[in-house]
Amino acid sequence: MRKFIVLTLITISIITFSMVGTSFSVEKSVEKCDHDCMQCHKISNEEAVNLLKANVPDAKVLEIRPAPVKGLWEFTIETKGQKGIAYIDFSKKYVISGSIFDMKNKTNLTQERFAEINKVDLSQIPLDDALVLGNKDAKYRVIVFDDPA
Repeated sequence: MRKFIVLTLITISIITFSMVGTSFSVEKSVEKCDHDCMQCHKISNEEAVNLLKANVPDAKVLEIRPAPVKGLWEFTIETKGQKGIAYIDFSKKYVISGSIFDMKNKTNLTQERFAEINKVDLSQIPLDDALVLGNKDAKYRVIVFDDPA
């Protein structure tokens, strides 16, 4: 009789475990968030400066936006005349400095954003005293900076 009870309990445990195991599988336990995370998670420029102050004391936050990875903010910062990118998680416990790679498309998302924020507006370069070679209305231009001294 004891063997029968133990066998029954083991069978019930296995069935229950298999049912619970499938309902709480890894795939289902990962939260699938379809809402705008910025509705729940917010950060101000002042908060960002305070979080970055420990590592980059003279950082000026130029822009805050959602990062390409959910759960992170992307910060465009400027320090000593140089622009850079940092990431802070929604818990505001971690600052991440480094690149985010899109493995599917094999692209460096941080590098693309870095090129975007450091792009020079050629229309702002004064060419009044420039030496122009070739067609001044050409579609493509090469601008060379030189110090004659």
